[in-house]
Amino acid sequence: MIHETQSKKSQPALTSDRWHVVHARWSGESSPRPRFERSIVSEHADRVAATQSARALVTSLTTEMYGRPHEHRDQIFVRQPAYRTLKTAARVDRRNR
Repeated sequence: MIHETQSKKSQPALTSDRWHVVHARWSGESSPRPRFERSIVSEHADRVAATQSARALVTSLTTEMYGRPHEHRDQIFVRQPAYRTLKTAARVDRRNR
């Protein structure tokens, strides 16, 4: 179940008690650090199902994102149960593994 909550720093956040897919949409404002509005788009029983759903969402957004600059493209995340995601935040840069 999706819940609205607060982060440790009292910022508005979202969470779910299941594996979930988060869609971070560009807010449309042009600034040095573009802001993204996040929402939980689906919940799943396990990580594999959440990952499959996220990949399908990425595929469906590909043509829409193609014309945008990299820093304004939407992002998709797979999050574990009880993970708190801020409702609005800056773009997340990919980690090197």
